[in-house]
Parts: sequence; structure tokens; C-alpha cells
Amino acid sequence: MKLSYWLKCGVALAAACATPAIAQDATTDAAAAQVETATIGDVVVTAQRREQKLQDVPLAVSAFGAEALADGKIESLTSLDGKIPNVVLAPVGAYPFASAFFIRGLGFADVESSFEPSVGVELDGVYLSRNVGAVQDFFDIGGVTILRGPQGTLYGRNTIGGVVSVQSRRPSFDFGARAQATFGSNGRQELRAGVEGALIEDQLAGKFSFLTKTYDGYTKNFDGRNMGAQDVTSMRGALLWTPTATFDATLIVDYTKDKGTGPGVENASLPGMVLPGFGEPADADGDPFLTHIGDDVFSNLEAYGLALNANWDLGPVTLTSITGYRNTQTDVQSDFDATPIPFMTVHRNETHDQFSQEFRLASNSDGPLTYVVGAYYMTQEYDIATGQFGLVFGGPTAGSTIYTSQKADSWAMFGQADYEVLPGLTLTAGGRYSKEEKTFTTQPLFSAIAKTFDASFDDFSPKVAISYKWSDTLLTYAQYSRGFRAGGFNGRAGTFTAVGPYDSETVDSYEAGIKSDLFDRRLRLNAAVFTSNYKDMQQSVQQVIPGTNINQTLVANVGSAKISGFEAEATAVITNAFTVTASVGYLDAGFDEFMADLGDGKGVIDRTNLPMTYAPEWSNSLTLNYKESYDFGLVTAQASVRHMSDMYTSFNALNATSDFAMRKANTIVDGSVSLELPDGRWRVSLWGKNLTDEVVINNTFGVGPLLAARVYQPPREVGVDLSFTF
Repeated sequence: MKLSYWLKCGVALAAACATPAIAQDATTDAAAAQVETATIGDVVVTAQRREQKLQDVPLAVSAFGAEALADGKIESLTSLDGKIPNVVLAPVGAYPFASAFFIRGLGFADVESSFEPSVGVELDGVYLSRNVGAVQDFFDIGGVTILRGPQGTLYGRNTIGGVVSVQSRRPSFDFGARAQATFGSNGRQELRAGVEGALIEDQLAGKFSFLTKTYDGYTKNFDGRNMGAQDVTSMRGALLWTPTATFDATLIVDYTKDKGTGPGVENASLPGMVLPGFGEPADADGDPFLTHIGDDVFSNLEAYGLALNANWDLGPVTLTSITGYRNTQTDVQSDFDATPIPFMTVHRNETHDQFSQEFRLASNSDGPLTYVVGAYYMTQEYDIATGQFGLVFGGPTAGSTIYTSQKADSWAMFGQADYEVLPGLTLTAGGRYSKEEKTFTTQPLFSAIAKTFDASFDDFSPKVAISYKWSDTLLTYAQYSRGFRAGGFNGRAGTFTAVGPYDSETVDSYEAGIKSDLFDRRLRLNAAVFTSNYKDMQQSVQQVIPGTNINQTLVANVGSAKISGFEAEATAVITNAFTVTASVGYLDAGFDEFMADLGDGKGVIDRTNLPMTYAPEWSNSLTLNYKESYDFGLVTAQASVRHMSDMYTSFNALNATSDFAMRKANTIVDGSVSLELPDGRWRVSLWGKNLTDEVVINNTFGVGPLLAARVYQPPREVGVDLSFTF
């Protein structure tokens, strides 16, 4: 039988837990004690804006600490894809530094800035309002936490699908330095390094770290060019100020420059599309890593940001302030037809700025009542010029440019209270009021004038929950929460009448779960079931501008959908040295109401037969971890298997009858082994990704009736890390 079959069976028997890899022990000493006693250590998270043991948090949360990230060779958020049930963490194929993140079937796989992301990404507590720039290489990262389901009563920015939170390492008052050199397949060369220490004893500590990376890419073009090549420079500086025992502030500044050739895109056009009529049918050379791109292509990003986190202990409460600023500039030119002829070239240049301020008051009481209240403000602006040229417009250089810009302001007040009415029995109530105002300007393709549009959106989203702690090792909970995603304007509209606005969407989520530590804390088993009812669903649809062959992508409120499922994660300590973790996720996702014109000539008809995108029925993982000390050093070995069933990677009317946009079920095997010398300073690691060399589609996307293109995920890659810590 297939490996994927046994993986499903084994994972289902193992059940599950909310710590995919003994995620984040409270201290190094706790980690050592865990090995000695062969039990699972406590994991400390701030998912509810206060420090709690993960097993005491009545939410579906997964956490990965610095040690787990290093053992698993997790080098970006996309490296966690498949390791968390019902979570897809992929790049947008044509824009590799943009995220296509989906949690429980809710997500966003586009780079259009007029659309709001469904899954929030936080960097050091600052919400990234756009998914462009969310996929970057890790360096000096302290941990990653993923919350599944709507978040709003505890977070500055509301999210309808969930939150992916990345925390960089905080400065230490103890002097330290670390460096890691990486050499791998396809010309991969990386250097990560950092230094930290006290600048003013017991009051001011500083840290500086950087990453340099060169990579030739895993796709070759027919003319010898490397596709997917990268040249990356990233830097991060941090200051920690602790003038008193009751106040601390951390300032973090980061900068990234990523210059690349763009991904290797393959022509995947269907016979009835326009491109094959120009003598360029779908690529049939049988090599997914050989492309036939004729145009000059590039993919460049430059981003910098600031995060200032301050905490003031006022006795009964703690006041927290989070100030954030980010600037992101991208310059991307893509050959969408992926052929030697100049059929359709797209050049997209964008500048985006955002500023946010969040204040929170959190109770410090150990009594029956705990609470968090907060206020949030964010303002953001962008300017985009998207040029489209090629034979599709009548000649190699024929075409036009669409210019769009937007200013958006968001305000919110939020809060949540937990009250222990009886020993172990806690009731929770919370709510969030959000208001957003948007001013949007567009000059469509071939238009000589621009017009400006205004709209505002508001919402109140409640949450209620009940949890019962049966013992120190068993917790059950049930909750209802609502998520909200604001409406907006169509940034790719071909006419002023198609600009919108479209309306906001909401999701009502119902969830029940259990968290348990069993067999003297040798087995951690957590599970949850959920149902999400999607209303006024925003769906990207492609249509042809009337009277032309030019495609436009619009967002429409198409109706409703229901997504139900379960997920479970387990960690088992087999021996002092051997740990097994497993996860299983199941989704049943489908449209309940869907009336839309999808540009296929059928007009506005019932489309409920179409599949939802990035919603695999099964997402399972199994990880074996070995860690043991010998006279010659500490040996760590890890093998992981990830399986996802079939899923569609772009929305298209053709999905009703064709699987051209489907990523077939796949099973990925990764592995690593490392040796750390007895002095704890030197470490060498050998690693491999996709060891069985499985061919996996990242995504396939269509451009209306014109063409379709495809991008693949990397084949097998191996490498070595050499690390030094002082």
C-alpha cells in the first residue's frame, strides 16, 4: 500500500496535540530536565496576551521554539507547511516572497493590495497588513506561534482565519555571539551571524544579526538562465531597556533586500485557451524544472520596519504599547505565458507604507477574574503601477499600465474577560468593534483619466467560551467566535463601473477541544472539532472586460460556505532520547450558496459545485526525533513525513470539469542529523528536503481565457550547516 495510506492510519492512531515538536521549553534547564525524566516539558506561550502554559490555553494553538526550528531545519514559514493540521503555508507562485497562507480553509493567495488578507502574520507583535514580504528567510528567530480560527478580542488587528506570529530573539545582558554557514544544492550559500550583550549593565542590552544568501534556483531556462535565483541581505538590530523592575522596552529594526530572477514558470494552458492558438501549447517536455521563458524577468523586494514594544507593570494591571512601522517596495517583471514569444509580460511596481499603534491593559490578578482590554489604530498607503504588454494586445510592445493607490485607516476597541465561577470552571466573554475607511484611486488599462472612490466598513464581533480544567493534566473547552474581513475595492478592475466597493464578509466559528497530558506526562494528546459558517463570502473571480479580450480579476460577495473538520496533534516520549510527534487534520469544505458570473459565457448561475481552494481533505504529519549525549558530543537526528491530499491552488470556473489547477496528493520526507561538540560551541548538521524527490505543484493559475501557468515546489535538496556559538 502507498506510504500516504499508512501515514494516515498511523497518525490517526497516534491522535494528536497542540505542540508539534515539544515546541518551546520555558528554559534551557527545563529542556535538560525533560531528557532526564523522559517527560514532556511545559511550553510557555502568550496566545492570550499573557504568559501561560500551552496546555492551559483553551484555543487551538501550535508553537515552535528556537530548538524545534533548528532541529527541523525550518528556514522560513513555508518550511512549516504540512507540519500543522489544516494549515497551508505556501508562497504565491509568481511572487515567491508573498504568502499564500490558509488556516482551516480560509486564506488569501494573491498579491493585490486592495484585498485584505484572511490570515494575519505578525512580526514581533506588529501586524503585516499585506502578504507581500511575509515569506522571508529566518534568522535569529526565537519562535513561531500559530493560532487557528478567528482572532480579534485579544489582538490589535482582527483576522478571520487565524494568526501566524513570528518572534525574533530578544537581546541578552550576557555577551554572546553565534554564526552559521550553510552550503547546499543549487548553489545555496548562506551566512547567519549575530552578537549581543550588555551596553549598560542591567539596564540596556543590544543585539545585531544578519543574513546573507545566494541561491541559483532549482529551475533552468532553455537559454541557460537560472530561474528562482536569489541574492538576499537581511539585518536586524535590537535594544532592550530595563530602567526599573516594573518597566521594559524593546526596539527592533529590520531591513531586507531580496534580488532575484523570479520563479520558473511553466506554460500550462489548456487547448481552448488563446495562447495555444499562437502556436504555444502547454509545455510537454516532461521536465518540470526546465522552462522556456523568453522575456527578461526579475523579482526584487526591499523592506524595512520598526517595532517598539513597551510594558509597564502598574500593580493591578500591566500597560503594553506596540508601535510598528513598515515600508515595502517591490519591483517584479513576469513572463506569464512562459514561452519564447512576447505574448504577455506583466511588470508590477509597488510601494507600501504602514503605521500601527496598539495599547493594551491586562490584569495581573491571580484571582478568579482576568481580563485584557485594548485599542488599535493602523494607517496604510500604497501606490501600484502594473504594466501589461505583448501580443495579446496586438503587438510585442503593445499594451498599457493600470495605476492604483489607496489610503486606509482602521480603528478598533477590543477586550476579553475570563472568570473562574467554580474551581476549574471558567467562563469567557469578549468582543471587538472595528471601523475601516478606504480611499481608492484607479486609472484602468487604456484609460486617460483616473477616479477616486471612498467607502467605510464597521463590525462588532463577539466571542463566548467555557472551559473546565478537570485536573492539572486535562482541559476541555468549547467556544463561539466571529471573524470579520472588511470590504474594499477592485484593484484590477478594467472599468470604473467594476471598481466596487464589495461588502465585508464574516465567519461564525464553533469549536470544542481537549488538551491532555497522559501517562505521567509521557504523552501529550490534544484535539479539536470545529464548524465555520462563511457569510457574504469574498471570492476572486476572473472576467473578460466587455468588448475586449483583456482579463480583469474582481472580488464579489458570492454567497456562503461551510467548513467543518477536526484536528489533533500528539507528542510521545518513547525513551529518554526518542520522541515521536504526529498530527492529523481533516476538512470538509464547500459552498452553500454561490451565484456568480465567472466569465465563461454562462452568465450568473449556481456555482456551488466548484471546489474551494487550498482546502485539502487530509493534512497529516509524523516526526521522529532522537537526541542523546555521548562522550564525543550531542547527537540529534530527525525524520519527518508530511502528507496532503488533493487540493486546488487557484479558483477558476474550469475547476468544475478540469484538474489543471489541482495539486495532486503528495508525501514529502525530510531529514537531518547533527553533532554538537561537548563544549557546546561547535555544531555540524547534514540535512535533506524532499528526500524522495517528489514532484509537487506549488500552484497553477489561469489568466481568464488567455492562458494558464504553473510553478513547482523544489525537488530534492541537501546541504550542510556549520554553526558556532560563543
